[in-house]
Amino acid sequence: MSYVGATLVGRYNAYRVLQQIGSGGMSDVYVASSSSGNFVVKIPKRDPVSVAKLQYEIEVLSRLNHAHVVSYVDSGSIGTTPFLVLEYVQGLNVEDLRLRSKLDEREAKKVVEQVLLALDYIHSLNVVHRDVKPKNVITPAELFPAKLIDFGTSTYFNRAGISEIVYSPGGYTAPEQFNGLSSPQADIWSTGALLFYLLTGQPPQLAMPGYPKKRYPSPPDPGMFNRDVSDETRTIVMKAMSWDPGDRFLSAKDMILALEGEEKRLPSDVPVLEVLGEEIALEAPVVRFGRLAEKEEQTSAGFSSIEPKRAKVVVDKRGDIMEVRVIDPYKWISRNHFEIFYK
Repeated sequence: MSYVGATLVGRYNAYRVLQQIGSGGMSDVYVASSSSGNFVVKIPKRDPVSVAKLQYEIEVLSRLNHAHVVSYVDSGSIGTTPFLVLEYVQGLNVEDLRLRSKLDEREAKKVVEQVLLALDYIHSLNVVHRDVKPKNVITPAELFPAKLIDFGTSTYFNRAGISEIVYSPGGYTAPEQFNGLSSPQADIWSTGALLFYLLTGQPPQLAMPGYPKKRYPSPPDPGMFNRDVSDETRTIVMKAMSWDPGDRFLSAKDMILALEGEEKRLPSDVPVLEVLGEEIALEAPVVRFGRLAEKEEQTSAGFSSIEPKRAKVVVDKRGDIMEVRVIDPYKWISRNHFEIFYK
């Protein structure tokens, strides 16, 4: 069913559908106009899974606000079918951009750093994208601002179950995701794969015959396809695409620092715990991690009533004990979640 010519009434405005610009397995994409300009409208297929995915995408995107994340504008429903209104991002997805013209190393890194800024932001809000790939990054010809799109398969890290498998062809999906496991490190793998593609013009799967079933002793090396890639950038790609998540960059922020040629702020011999985007040096023999007691941990209005900016970390060091407490209104973690002991 086509919605071209229809008028959709959202929560904040009405939108006249002008043309269809895309169709995927779970939704159709249109350009629509309103009194304030042109926008993108996503309407799911009629099956229950597609509808549920779009409703989830609406929930996630309505909480996000970042220069390198496609902006939520509005949402509504056509009968029982939801629709999502997004900003109209000018430019091409970077797969098409790379097919049209070769990017040099500096340009490739410029795009990827913007994606990492988006990931650093969403990871701090406990969101993992799970589908970072060339088609899901849009950028204008000048390569700024690049925007991460398509949050239809994103999830909250605490909600990521081991039964749901999210993957894309080409080698952009972290191997653990084929076992239904998702984490910020899976997004790091995908971003490394994105950089591999931008540097070489080839999907990383070409460097991994038998992926994902076959484990490799060393990650894919972009230098095999492009001899002009510097040793430093080759090392970054290979670290990001390490088979073991624990061998990848600790965070998107760490990968940005590596791309910029900077050292980590903390000495390498100091253990680090990253919580909600904050790096915390563990400077006591005993570290206790858990939820901070708070009177207003939940409201009757539910999940969406709690603003992301309320999330924060409180650190208290007393003698040999350091306490790391998170304001967690959803009670995803317990008051005393775990302890770390080291000598």
